[in-house]
Amino acid sequence: MTAAATAPQERGTDISELLGLHTRGAQLILAVYVVSNVMFVAATANRLDHVWPAYLAVALVTVGGFVVTRPHADPFPRGLTFAVLGIVVASSALVLYALPDTGALGRATWYLGANTWLLWFLILRRRILLAWAGGIAMLVETIVWAQYAGRGALDGLVLASPQVLLLAIATLFGGALRRATWRINALARRSVDAAAAAGAVAAAREVQDQRADELAEVVVPVLTVLASGKPLDDATRAEIMRVEAQLRDSVRGHGLALPPIVAAATRARSRGVNVTLLDDLGVPLSPLETDAVVRAVEDALDAAADGTVTARLLPPGREELLTVVSLGATDVSRVALPRGAAA
Repeated sequence: MTAAATAPQERGTDISELLGLHTRGAQLILAVYVVSNVMFVAATANRLDHVWPAYLAVALVTVGGFVVTRPHADPFPRGLTFAVLGIVVASSALVLYALPDTGALGRATWYLGANTWLLWFLILRRRILLAWAGGIAMLVETIVWAQYAGRGALDGLVLASPQVLLLAIATLFGGALRRATWRINALARRSVDAAAAAGAVAAAREVQDQRADELAEVVVPVLTVLASGKPLDDATRAEIMRVEAQLRDSVRGHGLALPPIVAAATRARSRGVNVTLLDDLGVPLSPLETDAVVRAVEDALDAAADGTVTARLLPPGREELLTVVSLGATDVSRVALPRGAAA
């Protein structure tokens, strides 16, 4: 549950997923883009001074189309971004070289729309400044060509300036998409947090129910005997003392109230040993730590013939995880389990 729950928080939804770049619809749009560019070149080939640069340019923008629609977490990789910008600059130069100096151009300026489409995707994929740099480079190329072709710089500006407006629209649209992704991710995080909280509550309730069942199993028989009002014999008194000790262990020494330790403590108490279990750690033990703790406490309890045995899980931050102190009639022993020794 934990791994699944944290995944959306770490990654979340990005614009590429909202655009559905991995879907058949995106592939269809890319196919329309490629076919349209090829048709524009073929339909205007008779107007061009040089045909081969236009076909080379359409090959470049086709590659660029496949690159910018490649599924990838945003922001778009910087290396691929510069490759697309190189395609924009190179394809613009090739088409401008092929255009005639005089006459109507019509769809022969298809490179403007094709490259703006590439820059659109760069903007949407969080490469705004670099995309604008590519758009300005394409605008400057067009103005310089128009000036040297005798058409005038103003004509070049008029020809390419609509693309600037399209880039501005893409920037605004991209901002709206980013805000949408932020809201989606915020909602996803809240839902994950709510699910985690609900799971924690359910787990706590399950533990409480389990503890209540365990308590009832131990205490109810003794309470039934006490409530009956019958005289208590020595065996009954011993059983009541055993239950009292077990309850004390489960409360004060919760982390040590494990079945093997409880059994060893019961055996030791039956021999007259005073057993005290203390849990000052307050957090669950790892499986390896549990095995080491059980062995240490069980060995100390089984070795005690009289006196007292105190086993204590130490608070966090101490060098030692566990201490077991045995006070016998003639000797004193202390066993310490270093923290991390069981790992």
